[in-house]
Amino acid sequence: MFCPKCGKETDASGKFCQWCGTDIEAIAPKAMMKTEPVEDEEEEPTTGNYAGLGRRFFAFVIDAIVLIILMTVAATFFGLVQGVKYFYYLTVQRAPISALTEAGTSEAAFTPIIAALGVLLIIIPWLYFAGFECSRGQATPGKTLLRIVVTDKDGARISFARATLRHFFKYISALIIFIGFIMIGLTKKRQGLHDKIAGCLVLLPE
Repeated sequence: MFCPKCGKETDASGKFCQWCGTDIEAIAPKAMMKTEPVEDEEEEPTTGNYAGLGRRFFAFVIDAIVLIILMTVAATFFGLVQGVKYFYYLTVQRAPISALTEAGTSEAAFTPIIAALGVLLIIIPWLYFAGFECSRGQATPGKTLLRIVVTDKDGARISFARATLRHFFKYISALIIFIGFIMIGLTKKRQGLHDKIAGCLVLLPE
């Protein structure tokens, strides 16, 4: 064996080094502890790298404004205004279905309503959020302005399928008295229920 102090080869059966007289039995265990490699702990983003509830809320407000503009343009371009009007008269004004259209039938009234609500409340928000969050920028315009991005658990860009899953589970987060969103301010990684289900993180890029 080699002496841990002088480094010279010495008799393994002896207690002391024959060259420098060091007590090998006392020093060897300590030397082994110092040289034993320590496995690196898995590094994760610190809490400061996660986007908090306040920042994400203001990003959503910006996105909501952009979405309203897009919906207005889409409603005009695709002729969905009539369906919106029917929905307003039916729910707010409590107008009878027979008075909404010339035909006076439920089919004539509900067809444009379903088309308008489907495009404006489902398709456009879905394509907006999922499309932007799986893009190269990994963020909607609102998130970009607030300097936050959506990633998977490893901090990588997410797929359109994962972004879609995350988007539609936001409705679940909202339906349970918004508890799914409140979780953002309570969890260690600032994840809402929809983030956890989709396996996503919302981060502040370095």
